[in-house]
Amino acid sequence: MLSGNGELDEWLVCYCSSAPVFTSLDVSSRKTYAREIAKWCGFLGGQDPPLTWVEATEDDFVDYKIRRTDRLQFADVVAGATWNKAVCALRGLYDWAVSRKIPIGPNGPPIEVSPVPDGSAATRFSGSRANAAFVRKNRDRWIVPGTYRLWRDVGLRGHKVERVGANQWRAEGEDPSFRGRNNMRNTAFTDLVYSTGLRVQEAGSLLLAELPAVGVIEAKLPAAITKYSKARMWYAAPTVMRTISSYVKVARAAAVRRAIREGRYDAIPDIIWVSSVRPARRGTFDVVCDDGEVRPLNSMEPVDRRRLFWLRDGRPEPMALWLSEGGTPFHHESWTDVFEDASRRLWSAIEVTGAAEGDELTVTPHSLRFSFALAVAVQLHQRLDQAHGWDESVAYGDGSRYDEVFRTVKDLLGHRSVETTRNTYMPRVQRLRFDLLFGESTTATRTGDLVSALAEQLVEVRDLTGRGS
Repeated sequence: MLSGNGELDEWLVCYCSSAPVFTSLDVSSRKTYAREIAKWCGFLGGQDPPLTWVEATEDDFVDYKIRRTDRLQFADVVAGATWNKAVCALRGLYDWAVSRKIPIGPNGPPIEVSPVPDGSAATRFSGSRANAAFVRKNRDRWIVPGTYRLWRDVGLRGHKVERVGANQWRAEGEDPSFRGRNNMRNTAFTDLVYSTGLRVQEAGSLLLAELPAVGVIEAKLPAAITKYSKARMWYAAPTVMRTISSYVKVARAAAVRRAIREGRYDAIPDIIWVSSVRPARRGTFDVVCDDGEVRPLNSMEPVDRRRLFWLRDGRPEPMALWLSEGGTPFHHESWTDVFEDASRRLWSAIEVTGAAEGDELTVTPHSLRFSFALAVAVQLHQRLDQAHGWDESVAYGDGSRYDEVFRTVKDLLGHRSVETTRNTYMPRVQRLRFDLLFGESTTATRTGDLVSALAEQLVEVRDLTGRGS
């Protein structure tokens, strides 16, 4: 909250600390909006002469929009989702400033008009409006199962790659030059997200004690780590849980031993020591602290979860599932760097085989979450079609026959509204080719094959293997 000359901006501090439009947001959204406001202030401070945010006009906003979104002039533009967030962040700030009559300068007149235009003018770029459908078209990449494994094996595990056709590759054996030290942890995490659809904060804030017991496939996701503060069930594939178990027994245990040996835990302030974990209501847990205080995990935020420690196998360690190489809790926001590094590594590997610029794949946690949901939606559509004997003679219509599908996907993803789920996935699923979705080979067709067929028709669904599943 510093101005260009290094002084504290009291109005920004006031907005971020007391304005309900900002403080009512969840933690992740507050961080995102604060970053967008900071970028806007940085842009204004770089003008000649420098401007403060209270001096900005609509012309300045238009210049800023061009700088952030015009692909013809700038290479480092943002996608629709990012720009949409920037507009929301700035609109909230200026609506508050206008209502509070914030002065323009120490003795200047109050701000009377927001520089952010009303309606769709602020969010429209490249001839399109940045509404939900447009945002997803620019931001989200659905990847088929085979492409996920290619990205994981090359990007995270350090395998070599072989080109097997036009725009098609497959992973080969391990590259001896690969020096990845956290590939076991990273693979376990991405497998978890890809197979459950959990958000990065949700998966990244889990504790060891919250994993399903051996032989159990479901667990309760605590409300405090979800986007809308509402607990829900999540379901774990046995193969993924075995991958996580291997990580816990090998790589995670080694990180804990390293931390103890180097005294890292002694340097962590404000540790919350836990003496026991006990079941609570509706599948959640409580922790009993050393001082006797009982704290429900269902309402414990990620920042406090990273402070939880216990004695396990006779040694102190964090309760957090995901640890850094040094044995300390791994912040969920740090996964962004892991994904970016893996995407760069895959691109470097396929680029030397003659890949074109359009073959570059950028995988994010959102990519895996949406890919999971698309695969589930396709499979549930297929099962309903088989159960009711629906074929190509039955029009898809408004999709109301598949309400059960969208409600299921909504519950798995933790969407607030089923309409969000329907608007995101129905246009993709209904465009699957009838001969694959309804044809004679349906009973033997795997979900990966169906999603791969979708990749042939929709540019936003990526398949770099040509095999789908």
